Amino acid sequence: MSKVDFISCPPFSFKKEKIIRVLKKYAEDEGYSIKKIQYNFLEKPSMLKMNKSYLGHDSHTDIITFDYSENMSINAEVYISIDMMKENAKKFKQSIENEMVRLISHALFHCMGHSDKSKLEKEKMRIMEEKFINDVSRETITNV
Repeated sequence: MSKVDFISCPPFSFKKEKIIRVLKKYAEDEGYSIKKIQYNFLEKPSMLKMNKSYLGHDSHTDIITFDYSENMSINAEVYISIDMMKENAKKFKQSIENEMVRLISHALFHCMGHSDKSKLEKEKMRIMEEKFINDVSRETITNV
């Protein structure tokens, strides 16, 4: 049985069940199942503290994913900075909702082994994120 939780999630118009359905579909398409993913939404100071404590980085970040996945079964804790999410939405001329969905998908893709270290990997990840956003939007429009 899979479990996806959204902790302290800001309000948005997409229904969480639809995002969860798309998350499961993407995982299944690559041969994965979702055991548990917990998405935690934090303020910038808490994210900075986590980034320093756990990753040794003295900088702000939009997302931190702790991936405990094994044997094609996804198990992860994800931390998303609400402030950075809003800043990135403005910077990239996206709605806050789209940026939130992008970050939600970004964590899933990392748990499925996708990287974004090189320029080529970043481009591939961005394409996957955009497709995920479009699939969530389409799912929302279709089932309203």
